[in-house]
Amino acid sequence: MKKELTTAQMLGICLGDFARAILSGLIVTYTLKFFNVTPSSGLPLLIPAGMMGTLRGIGVIFDALTDPWVAGLSDNCKAKGGRRLPFMKWAAIPYAAVCLLIFFPPKGELSNINIVWVAAMLLLYYLFSTLYNVPFNALQQEIVTDTKKRVFFYTLNSLMFVLGSAVIYVLPVMVSAFKGNGMEPITAWRISLGVFAVIGAVCCIIPAFVVNEKDYIETYKTKRTNMLENMKAAFSYKEYVIMTIGYLIMQAGFSFFNGALLFYIDTLLGLNESFATIVLAISIVVGICTYPLVNKLVRKIGKKPLLLGACISYVFIYLGIYFYRPIADLISTDIMKPGFITSLAGEGTQVGCVAVAFLIGLCVAFPIACTNILPPSAFADMAQYDRIKTGIDRTGMFVATRQFCNKMAQAGVTVIVSYTMYLGATDSYPTKYGVQMTALIAAILLAIAVIVYSRYQDKEIVAYIDEWNAKQKAGKV
Repeated sequence: MKKELTTAQMLGICLGDFARAILSGLIVTYTLKFFNVTPSSGLPLLIPAGMMGTLRGIGVIFDALTDPWVAGLSDNCKAKGGRRLPFMKWAAIPYAAVCLLIFFPPKGELSNINIVWVAAMLLLYYLFSTLYNVPFNALQQEIVTDTKKRVFFYTLNSLMFVLGSAVIYVLPVMVSAFKGNGMEPITAWRISLGVFAVIGAVCCIIPAFVVNEKDYIETYKTKRTNMLENMKAAFSYKEYVIMTIGYLIMQAGFSFFNGALLFYIDTLLGLNESFATIVLAISIVVGICTYPLVNKLVRKIGKKPLLLGACISYVFIYLGIYFYRPIADLISTDIMKPGFITSLAGEGTQVGCVAVAFLIGLCVAFPIACTNILPPSAFADMAQYDRIKTGIDRTGMFVATRQFCNKMAQAGVTVIVSYTMYLGATDSYPTKYGVQMTALIAAILLAIAVIVYSRYQDKEIVAYIDEWNAKQKAGKV
């Protein structure tokens, strides 16, 4: 038996997920906000309106195509330091640096040079993201083999990712503070983005030095096969097929939330964009409080009911955003009185709109907890099941196969979100109708995910792994 991780070591490794949330947040949330300008932003238009969605879509496709390549390199790596950690050590700093450079196109106005710059930096970002995250995700799946501890590990994993996702929404507050002190909007944005890129770089590096990989991971054979052969091997498991399809549809729907939250707050509800920080803070605090409940419920009823409940909740949340106007009016049409909340939301905002923003943060908390913890744990179970059954370690390829499908779906979503927000536009600004439609499309996607997840069964896989682990501890294998 190999060594088992301490809780402190688990936390150290999960800092990589905090970094991933920070860096992906800069891309998913703030490239749209930085390059799809609104009248209140004060930012110059650097590339054509809506083009960022296309560029990101191309980048995500490139990212998906490089996943299997990097997975093969990692699975077959013979480096002294292991198969995963060397990639993480070398990719961490470029991963964060290129992420920041996206926001520094050379021209200060609309220019083809800026388009080329942003496209090139995005491709480099996705390349270094793959070089770091595919080995990192494979390491996570291999390093914890007990199915119950795995749920706890992915709870910590989710905690770090959610905290990172929340912290990233402090960025508009920083921007507002800098602008309030007389700084130019574009400079305020770039300094704030730089701070978070540095945090991301530091948190990427730490997990690569927390453990000696070979002390904690069982040694299995590797098999040099092409991408199609590995995809065939992964998809030979029915539950993997169901989970992958459900996961990519669910993530596609949730991508609308990540990409459009700031627009839900300012364009629909008429609040200051920095109020998104309050919404995320509510979801984080409430979500963290539900983590023990998620762990307890998984042990009692399994993963499937919780996944179904989470996706159904998402459907109602998105429908609530789509029908925000009648809901807000039903709550109250009064104008907010002067006070602390009003200072955050903005003068002249409606009580009902502030209440809807609070409800979004409150209602999304438990579904986020479930969907952040359970799918990664399920995929890790299936990768371990394959290792035990075949004696071949292709964890990296299992990660890459899932991410390939997921990212191809997200590539389409990225383009749809960016252009849907401009439905009915007569200028270069998103419309309320367009932003509403992103919520309706997301609700439909999550409803489809419910149908897919309803066919998921994992009890046989978990039972097989538990039996194997028990035999190992007893020295019978």
